[in-house]
Amino acid sequence: MHFDFSYRRRPGLWPTAVNRRLPLYVLWFIPLLLCGASGAQLRADETSPPSTAHSGQRTNEPVVSVSSWGRIVVIGASASAGFTETEPLGGPHTPQFQLSRYLDAALLTPHEPIRNFANTFFFMQPLAAGRHQLQQAFEAKPAVLIGLDFLFWFCYGQGSETERLKRFEQGLKLLEPVTCPLVLGDIPDASGASNRMLSPEEIPSPETLAAANRRLREWGAKRHDVTLVPLASIMRSATLGQALIIHGITVPEGKSRALLQEDRLHPSTLGAAMLALATFDALVSSHKSHKATEVLWDPQAVLRAAGKF
Repeated sequence: MHFDFSYRRRPGLWPTAVNRRLPLYVLWFIPLLLCGASGAQLRADETSPPSTAHSGQRTNEPVVSVSSWGRIVVIGASASAGFTETEPLGGPHTPQFQLSRYLDAALLTPHEPIRNFANTFFFMQPLAAGRHQLQQAFEAKPAVLIGLDFLFWFCYGQGSETERLKRFEQGLKLLEPVTCPLVLGDIPDASGASNRMLSPEEIPSPETLAAANRRLREWGAKRHDVTLVPLASIMRSATLGQALIIHGITVPEGKSRALLQEDRLHPSTLGAAMLALATFDALVSSHKSHKATEVLWDPQAVLRAAGKF
């Protein structure tokens, strides 16, 4: 199937000169400092991450009868929580980018509202944020747990390449208690966002990326309930404008760049719709209890349906 993937991008909030000199995430600290937040390093085992307005938000209100999908819960960082650089601290348009919104829209069968515990500020303290989100998820008793970008900041961020891989092991360790079906994305090459959303120092080397993804595949292969979404492949296609195929849906060459926002890191609304379909494609391929006929395999229709949530 071929669809119209034209997408009008909105200009970024921050001037290019500022992007080149200062990572956007640093600017987020200014309102926190003005509110009296401490700049000291916080201990991950004692401190919970700051919450956002949409943390734990249900993307639709009515509770319906439980389907074969059961209760779906989302954890992770800003790509799952919803982010747009025009509203770096959140705003009226930010909920349009929540992954759970598009998961809800793509699932045709009646289901419980999808819960989203992902947090934009995950990058500040990945270990504390991950532990906190998993505690919330366990309390929600999910039937399916989705964390497409949960492991991203365990590999990205400050530190040596050795420290990155050690931190990545900590992220995997956090996930070991999960017993329900768990959907994770592999670690993409986000170097296209260098000097935009990411500073060069935050980006792991290609060798570290390869090692982290190799370790993730080994870890997942030992756990029959773990399903991996090829986030790295999807992002590479979007960054380079290459053709992309998900469950028979073809994004033509030259159109896939529309799946990313101008910051070259976060998904656009169309990108979020495609990530939702990639998630369900991975689930129906790995779990016989989930049927492809229960998913709306039309990204434009998913976009329209998401407007109802």
